[in-house]
Amino acid sequence: MQTVYIFRDAYLRKKSAALYIEPKSENEKPMYVPLKNVSSVMVFSEVELNKKTLELFSHSQIPVFFYNYYGEYIGCFYPIELNKTGEMLILQLQHYQDLEKRIIIAREILNGVADNMVNVLTPYTNKFPEVQKNIDKILALKKSYSRQDSIPALMAIEGNVRKSYYEALGIILSEKGFTFEERTTRPPSDEINALISFGNTILYNVVLSEIFKTSLEPSISFLHEPSKRKFSLQLDIAEIFKPIIVDKVILTVVNKSIIKKEDFRQVEGGVYLNENGKKKFIKELEAKIEETIDYENGQKMSFRTVIRHECYKLIRHLREEEAYKAFRM
Repeated sequence: MQTVYIFRDAYLRKKSAALYIEPKSENEKPMYVPLKNVSSVMVFSEVELNKKTLELFSHSQIPVFFYNYYGEYIGCFYPIELNKTGEMLILQLQHYQDLEKRIIIAREILNGVADNMVNVLTPYTNKFPEVQKNIDKILALKKSYSRQDSIPALMAIEGNVRKSYYEALGIILSEKGFTFEERTTRPPSDEINALISFGNTILYNVVLSEIFKTSLEPSISFLHEPSKRKFSLQLDIAEIFKPIIVDKVILTVVNKSIIKKEDFRQVEGGVYLNENGKKKFIKELEAKIEETIDYENGQKMSFRTVIRHECYKLIRHLREEEAYKAFRM
């Protein structure tokens, strides 16, 4: 299953059971996209579509995500949710409302995040010995998660973990002439913040498209507050994968000079990827998402499939069939 990314201005039409992309420019050729192996569609250009096209996406159970000129997410069309059940909705509500049950899930998510951050940083300790101090701090902070009895307390520690982690990333990335001192958003203040924001946004929607395929209700989360964002469960699950997918891709595109300074533009006080930069970054990000890894019991899975299995693990936990264990690389 793959994601289709649309960068050309086009008309999106239904032809037979396929998506027909008809460019508005006479210099570009139209394209047929069979939807059998498509997980989601992400639109970065100006497109026009009709109800028949939406019916095609709905019938194929494919969500469509729309982004603005800056690459920021602005909304989505998602199909009728065929897999949702009253049982799962009730179980998610029960685990959200029971603080003790909620903290168990939230704490395990954060433990998994910390371990994956360490996995990202460890290979760089020989070249950058000072990064080991950041790893030690992350591991020390991680131990304190078990002593917290509220979500705000967990999130406060998580903020310190992330600060130490980003400091280490800044040390590693500075070798290629990129400055990254702190995380800033809306707008991103530098090139690395632009990459993080763009990569995280894509990952959130990849996660959401996988949640749609399960019985989980995407609006009920455990680490993040559901009231802060409509589909807050995607934030919970994406936290686990951001270091080992988005951040690893950022390290790759910077260290291999795939992404350079000329792939960014400054707009209204912020720094954003230009269209060429977006295409290059998405190519590397999609390759990472489709990368096959050794999973449990000798199984080989793409990261996309691993994300869906993370949803299934959470379902088994909610049903009290198996204690939830966040994915570690």
